[in-house]
Amino acid sequence: MQIIIYNQKGGVGKSMLATQIALHFDTTIIELDPYGMLTKTLDDRVIKIALDAQAPEIESGDVVYDFGGFDDIRLESIAKNATLILLPFNPTINSLGTTLQSYNRVKNLELPVLFVVNGYIKESDIEDAVSFLAEHTQDEIDCFAIPHTRALQTAENDGVSIIELAKSGGLKQHTYKKISSVMQDLMKKIEEYN
Repeated sequence: MQIIIYNQKGGVGKSMLATQIALHFDTTIIELDPYGMLTKTLDDRVIKIALDAQAPEIESGDVVYDFGGFDDIRLESIAKNATLILLPFNPTINSLGTTLQSYNRVKNLELPVLFVVNGYIKESDIEDAVSFLAEHTQDEIDCFAIPHTRALQTAENDGVSIIELAKSGGLKQHTYKKISSVMQDLMKKIEEYN
């Protein structure tokens, strides 16, 4: 499984998703974001690639590519062996325009694209965002939604899986139960593509 996490918009949850996916599937992360900080929390799992360096061509094996919030010319070469592109975004006007640009950038790579609505507050936010994307792409949109929660940021900062946090018992189990269930569903959805 080789997953690309891409959006030219920063702050949409790319690194959070990279962390959770890599921990769940026990994979390496190739961090292509020059401002990324995953090496501080997941140092043994992350290979940091400088902005001016070529990404390693990994023909087989599991890896998650965490792109920065800009158009990266290395996208095409990495996509050769990828199996899925995750396109996370926040359901806001500001994020939707850049997400549409990002989709237009990846749609010709002939890979499945899973849109991830990250940080929604109301169910109507999801409906509005997906409707906007479907209307402007004229494509069928496959989408997964993650509600707004600080728990995922906490897990990313600590370099731990939210699913494992929920299994730790006591107050943590209660606190993280709902978001853990959501993330387990996301992992099942990702597995459907591989």
